[in-house]
Amino acid sequence: MTNKNIKIQYFLDVLKPHQPSSDLIARSLIDIENVTVVRINVDELDQKTASLHIKVGGINLSLETITQKLEELNCALHSVDEVVFEKTEDLKYE
Repeated sequence: MTNKNIKIQYFLDVLKPHQPSSDLIARSLIDIENVTVVRINVDELDQKTASLHIKVGGINLSLETITQKLEELNCALHSVDEVVFEKTEDLKYE
């Protein structure tokens, strides 16, 4: 049984300082191998931080790689609010 490609979407709740910008975070996340879509919505803004809802989608993604990139940008992952896995090829039984 094989399944080579799995389409994955992560919906993340992230806390970040005012810098870096949401644009820079999106550009950094889209540069991760196999990431095909990044969407960021600002949920809440206060004097020092911003709370973001981030969707990251692509093929065969690693949450660990995404989390490491966010940490490099001084962002904290609060929670993974939703995960979607979708087969992109039919399973082959041998």
